[in-house]
Amino acid sequence: MEYISFVILHYKDYSVTDTCVRSILAMEQQERIRIVIVDNDIQKKEKDRQELLQKYQGNSRIKVLQIKENGGFSYANNQGYQYAREHFGKSYIIVLNNDIEFTQKDFISRLEKSYVNNQCYVLGPDVIRQSTGEHQNPMDTRLRTKEEAEYTIKMNHLALRFYPVMYPVVYHMLQKAEKNKIENQKQHMTLYSQLQKNIVPFGACLIFTPLFVEKEEKAFEPETQFFYEEYILALRCQRKGYNIVYDPSMLVKHESGAATRKSYGTEKKRTRFMMEKTVGACEVYLEMLGEE
Repeated sequence: MEYISFVILHYKDYSVTDTCVRSILAMEQQERIRIVIVDNDIQKKEKDRQELLQKYQGNSRIKVLQIKENGGFSYANNQGYQYAREHFGKSYIIVLNNDIEFTQKDFISRLEKSYVNNQCYVLGPDVIRQSTGEHQNPMDTRLRTKEEAEYTIKMNHLALRFYPVMYPVVYHMLQKAEKNKIENQKQHMTLYSQLQKNIVPFGACLIFTPLFVEKEEKAFEPETQFFYEEYILALRCQRKGYNIVYDPSMLVKHESGAATRKSYGTEKKRTRFMMEKTVGACEVYLEMLGEE
């Protein structure tokens, strides 16, 4: 039997993770489904950790994988990916955030049909942000250039240096960019109903197909703590000749930032965290570009 593995990155909010798990357990072809929950909250109280383990210990198809190191998004997901690859075979591995919810009971049939038709290495579904209706996939239609990466690093460094003073400006710019993005989507809605190739996929839900899993020991390489993983993955795939496909016949719901909002309490703290991690990840991407 060819298994379908779901690797869920759990962080902070148990109820968010449980909603995700229950949506997977409502799918067809349950006998083929295996779930790896990567517990990436190293600061969690032991009581909370035991509750998470006890919730799923009765289900032999669910593995809770606890991470002791603070390696960040890429490292934690790679741990789950490698566990699934070793224990459930080199088949489909779906790596997702815990705030993803599946609504299509025939999701597995859809992804297998798409794989047969497209013979791709990475598949991206239509990801709908629940609060706004925004289509988050594809994240981009092309890779960022060296100049764009350098500009991102420069501007984030500048904003962080004067953050207490700059935050109102940063917040206003982010809100404006979000509004412009949604307005722009309304004008180009047909794009999201069409299959697209060689895009930068949105990282909240990535389907690694048997072609990818057979060849690659890690989902994300090089590893970053948070952010820019999508551009790094797309660049890596481009250099290896791995095609990436966005297929809107598959659809998932997403509540962006559900875990990080709870973790950092205020939008000001969350934004600073995002900017700091973006700088580090973008520097890794820039280094990759220089290796060409």
